[in-house]
Amino acid sequence: MARYIRTPIYAAPVAEGARFTVGSATAFAVRREEKDIALRIRRERRLLSAAMRRTPFVRGMQRLCRSTWGLLDGILESAELQPQHIARGTRAERATADLFQVAPEGLVGFLSGLMIVLLLGAFMFGLPLAVEKLIVANLELTRRATNIIMAVTRILGAWLGLALCARLRVVNRLCMYRGAINKVLNAYESRRGEPSLDEAIAASRIYHRSDAAFLMVVTAVSIAAFALIRTFTLPVQLLVRVLILFVVAGVVNEPIQALERLKPSHPLSVLLTPFLALSRLFVQEPHDQMVEVALCAFNAARENDM
Repeated sequence: MARYIRTPIYAAPVAEGARFTVGSATAFAVRREEKDIALRIRRERRLLSAAMRRTPFVRGMQRLCRSTWGLLDGILESAELQPQHIARGTRAERATADLFQVAPEGLVGFLSGLMIVLLLGAFMFGLPLAVEKLIVANLELTRRATNIIMAVTRILGAWLGLALCARLRVVNRLCMYRGAINKVLNAYESRRGEPSLDEAIAASRIYHRSDAAFLMVVTAVSIAAFALIRTFTLPVQLLVRVLILFVVAGVVNEPIQALERLKPSHPLSVLLTPFLALSRLFVQEPHDQMVEVALCAFNAARENDM
């Protein structure tokens, strides 16, 4: 068991299940409609990924890509395992689904995706626009003060929009499976070996490492950088902002990763408290069955690592 203590372990929630990557093995486990657990193992040689993980600043950019693409890839991969249908919809949604001859789960997923777009649009663009038109326009402020106010408004709007998106039915299930994943990781690290189901259930749902909180910090710093760097044409502006996003991810990851590696008893570990507070927005208390699925994926990944 000792060789896994220093092996990088990455995990993410998927559709009604969990994904764990341990070394060269990636395991997907989902709860199916028959209440059993379906497993899929994927083995990959990650020589380039291992080199990037050891390179300062580059590993932050890698973490940004892995956090976003890994979630999408996991959801698409787990969908092939035919996970159970939880979001069956309300009576009105089921009636609407029957009217248009679509599955209720598909309608709920579509409505959730639409709500995500509307919430992020309203808080990331609508709120700053309202503040600029109703408040800032009536004040005699310098350009720098105006940019600071608008940047702070966009950051708060982005965080509030993301927090509300996490409360949607479909996304909330992912947050619960994130809690199950964190319980398994905490139980594993405290025991330094294969945890039992009871130990995982009793463990904390808050883990010291959070890709969701990392993305929120990157978003906040990037928005502040966008306010300082202006370009004249839209294509150039998009290119510059993408580059800023990756640079910010590389820079921000270094102090965050250093704090994540500290033991809880270390005096500087208190600096991680705001980061953990952000992670709580995307972690919900899971059901015991969810912890069982996460533990199954974790054990399968460890057993199949080459």
